[in-house]
This record gives sequence, C-alpha cells and structure tokens, in this order.
Amino acid sequence: MSFAFSILRLRRFLKSRMCSFGGNRNASVSVEMAFILPTFAAMAFLTWDAGTVYTQYKRGARHYYAIGDIMSGQTSDVTCSRLDTISELVYDSYAAGNWARRPEKGSGVSFDQDGALDFRFIIYAIRAELQPNGKYKGRVKWAYYRDNRDMESNGGKKPGDLLSVPNGMRIDGLEYIMVDGNLFIAPAINYLGIFDYAPDKDNQVHKQVPINRYFPLRFLPSLNVVETVDDPFTDKCSDGSNYPA
Repeated sequence: MSFAFSILRLRRFLKSRMCSFGGNRNASVSVEMAFILPTFAAMAFLTWDAGTVYTQYKRGARHYYAIGDIMSGQTSDVTCSRLDTISELVYDSYAAGNWARRPEKGSGVSFDQDGALDFRFIIYAIRAELQPNGKYKGRVKWAYYRDNRDMESNGGKKPGDLLSVPNGMRIDGLEYIMVDGNLFIAPAINYLGIFDYAPDKDNQVHKQVPINRYFPLRFLPSLNVVETVDDPFTDKCSDGSNYPA
C-alpha cells in the first residue's frame, strides 16, 4: 500500500512540475530555441556555403578572362614554354588567398603542370572561315592544353579541326583566342569528408562548370605557336605539325 501511495505522489509531483514548466514563459522560449536555433544555424551555414561556391565561380571566370586578355594582347609569336609561364602566373593569382581551391588529388598527387584540380583550361587559336554552305566555322590553328585531356584524347580538338564560331567572331579570316575552361567546384562542407571529391571519376559530387571566353587579336593579324630545339611541340602544345598526316 505504501509503495502504491509513493507512486501516486510521484505522479502528482511530476504532473505539477510539468504543468509549471509548461506555464513558465522562460521554459517555452527554451523549447522554441531548441527547435529553431539549429534550423537557423543550418540555413546560415548553407547560405554562406552557397556564397563560397559563387565566389569560386566568379574568381575562376575572371582568371579565365585574364588568360584570354593576355593572349590576345601578344605582339609576337609564342612558344610552349611561354604559354606555360603565362598559365602558371595566372594560376598563382587564382590560388593566392583562395582557401577553397583544391590543388591536389586525394592521393596527394599535384596537378601543377597540367592545371590544378579545380582550374583547368585549353587555349585555342582559331581562324573563322566562311564555308561554301554560307555558315561559319572556326579552324583550330594551334592548341595548348592545361587539362587532364590532350590532343590524342577523345574530345580533344587538334589543329585543323573545326569548331563553332560565336556570333561576334563571324568574320571570314578573323583570328581569335578561345579559352575553354573547366572549373571543378565543391561546397566547403566537402572538407568534412562527407563527399568523395574525385573529379576524374564518373560519380562526381562536385560541379564541373564549363566557361568559354573569346578574344579577337588586338595587335597581330595572326598569332602562332613556334617550336624550337629546346622547346619542342608535345601532345599538349602543338600547331599540328608533329602529328602524322
């Protein structure tokens, strides 16, 4: 009997305390904050993360523009080594203070010589040609790859291949520079190891963003890439003369 009475008293005590808690304004605020605060914290983080992704896109787009602007302002022909130097300088600018960049694969293999993991591009020198059917095509004069692909890979354009010509470049004989860029963008939350950041795999969880920019030559009617004994053409930098006919 005593045990049952003790249980009854405990029930009454708990009930009174729960009623008191429910009627307490401070208690209500605590419960509401327990639900609302994590929601607002998650929203704030996701908003910040979205801003980070957008900042990476804008930063990459500006530096792709810088590459094309430098190339279109050349006053003499270039070599493959000069293209390497220009590309490395632009990447150094892109990488400076850019905490969200990803310069290495998960294995620690650096992409410094073939373009960083998150900042790859191809430079094409193209001549617009009016075809017999009245349409314009751009013929690749030379190409420089700072990319995981090269001219022997599927999808890689070689000198002599034809490309589409944007509206502003449809002038027969006009030569221009095309920067074909690929930004590999992942959210900052990726650093927690939640996603597998592997751009070379098909199951990519990041975003590969293509960015194409076109630049008519400003000082030269034609810009060529030249080969020297110390600076030969490769499968990543060539005017096509080192490929079999």
